[in-house]
Amino acid sequence: MPKLVEWNNCCGCGACAGICPKTAITMQPNNEGFLHPVIDSSLCIECGSCEKVCPGLSPAKSENNNPKAFIVQHKDDDIRYQSTSGGAFTAIAEEVIKRGGVVFGAVMTEDLKVRHEYVDSIEGIARFRNSKYVQSEIGDCFKDVKARLNSDQWVCFSGTPCQINGLYKYLGKDYENLIAVDVVCKSVPSPLVFQKYMEYKKQGEGNIMDVVFRDKKRGFLYCTMAHYLSHEKRNQGYDCYRRGSESDEWLRLFLSGRISRRSCMNCPFQTMERVGEFTLGDIWETGHAEFDDNKGSTLVHVWNKKAYAFLESIKENIRSAEYPIERSRGANRTNTMQICADRKKLFEDVSKLDSNAFFLKYAPYNTKIKLKQFGRYAIWRLHLHNAIRHAKHLIIHKR
Repeated sequence: MPKLVEWNNCCGCGACAGICPKTAITMQPNNEGFLHPVIDSSLCIECGSCEKVCPGLSPAKSENNNPKAFIVQHKDDDIRYQSTSGGAFTAIAEEVIKRGGVVFGAVMTEDLKVRHEYVDSIEGIARFRNSKYVQSEIGDCFKDVKARLNSDQWVCFSGTPCQINGLYKYLGKDYENLIAVDVVCKSVPSPLVFQKYMEYKKQGEGNIMDVVFRDKKRGFLYCTMAHYLSHEKRNQGYDCYRRGSESDEWLRLFLSGRISRRSCMNCPFQTMERVGEFTLGDIWETGHAEFDDNKGSTLVHVWNKKAYAFLESIKENIRSAEYPIERSRGANRTNTMQICADRKKLFEDVSKLDSNAFFLKYAPYNTKIKLKQFGRYAIWRLHLHNAIRHAKHLIIHKR
C-alpha cells in the first residue's frame, strides 16, 4: 500500500485521487468535515503515482528571481463592487476567455456548498467573484485542466496556494498556456461547521440561497457577511442578514483558527517561491489617494516572465501602480495558529449538538459581542475607518 502523507498534514487538494490510474483513491470527509484520501486496497496496484504528486510529501518548487507587486483595480466599478478586493482576478480571467480559454475557480452551489467548476464565458466569471471562506471540492478539475492544456487551450486556474501546488505536482510540468492564480490565505475552515452555521441561520432567516462572505454594501473597509434569499435579491441589494467579523458567528470561528484544517497550522505553501503566475490579496492602505476610495484594491504579486507579459496584456482594463515588494508581507506569511485545547470537543459537539446549542457554546452572541458590533458600526457611520486604517498603516510600515 502506498504511504500517503499523514492526515494532519494533508491539504486535501485531491491530486492523489486524480492521478490514480485505477480510481483506488477517493476524497472523503473525516470527522471534522475535511476531505482526505481514502485508499481501496482491492483496487490499488501500488504504482506509487499518488505519492509522487502529493504536495504534502514534497511540494512543487519554483525559483522566482525578480518578483514584483502591484496595486490593481478593475476599471469597471460594478465589477470591483462585486469582487472581494479590486477585481484583479476578473481582469485576468476575462483575458483568458478572450483567448478562447476556460477559467476554473470556486463557486457556491445552490445547496450552499463550495466546489471548483469552470466557465467559458465572460458572463460566467461572476460566479467566482468574492472569496468563499470554505474549502472547495476539486473533483475531477485537475484531469480536465490537463486535457485542455494538452489540446493547446488557454486555462486559468484559481485556488488556494496548496491547491495550486497540487495542480503543478499533478501536471508534472509548466505549460505556457496555463495561468495559475492563488490567494493570500489565512486557512481553510471546516465545511461541516459551515453547514451547521447555515442550518442555524436558516431558522431565523428562511431559505437562504446566496451567501457573500465579503459584502461591500458598507464599503471595502467594513466588509460584512451577508445572506440573501435569492440571487435576484442579492443583485437588488436586499439582504436578510448582515454582520461584520466582530459579531458574525462563522467569521469569528474562522478567524480564530479554531475550525481550520490541521495542515493550515504549518502551511508550507505561503512563501515567496510560488509555483503559479499570480498571488492576489487585500491591500487596505495603498499610499495612493486615487486608489484609496473604499471600493477595494488588490495587491497582485507577479512571479515570473509569463505573468509580467500577461499583466501587460490586461493593462487597458485595469488601473495599476507598482508597490514596494519589501512592504508586501501577505504572500510570505507564517500561520501562527495553534491547535485549540477544545478542538476535539468542538468537532464532537458539531455532530452531536443542535445548531443553537453549538453556537451558544462556541460563538455566543452575547453583550460583549453586541458592544463590539455597535462600536464598529458607529465607526463606519462616523466615517472614521479611513483614519484608523491609515494610522495602522503608518505604524506597520513605520513611516
